[in-house]
Amino acid sequence: MIMSVEGLTVEKALQVGVTLEEGAFRLYTDAQGKVNNPGSKQLLKELAADEAKHREYFVNALKDPRKVMNASSMADLKKVVDLKVSDPLRQEPLNSDASYQDILIFAAKSEKLAYEFYSALTKEFNAHPVGKMWATFAQIELGHKLRIEKEYDDVVLRDN
Repeated sequence: MIMSVEGLTVEKALQVGVTLEEGAFRLYTDAQGKVNNPGSKQLLKELAADEAKHREYFVNALKDPRKVMNASSMADLKKVVDLKVSDPLRQEPLNSDASYQDILIFAAKSEKLAYEFYSALTKEFNAHPVGKMWATFAQIELGHKLRIEKEYDDVVLRDN
């Protein structure tokens, strides 16, 4: 379910972004302790590092909103393909005995939610200087979803 962005200020949107990125960071950090495969651990470590950078970007933008007004430092990303591998899968709440499969499904669904949120902000702030920044973050989150879905395909579906 997509979060409503109507009427959000840039500041409030950035605060929600901080919360989303903190949650994703914790998810990927905690999940590293649940996997043995070195490639899977590395993927989770890289995703956690990305989310920490996103959080830091938003926190700095909250301190000085002019920083997001000049989104030229944000790289122009190519459109990311959405494999939609996880879209029909059922998401279960995570608990301490969650399997790696459960974690990947939860993570993919979380990245999709972040993508949808940032995409909605892109439309809401289309005429505002931060519109491009939100579009960039939407593509980054969709890229995370793609990486997670490839991992799901490589690890979970291969083993079943």
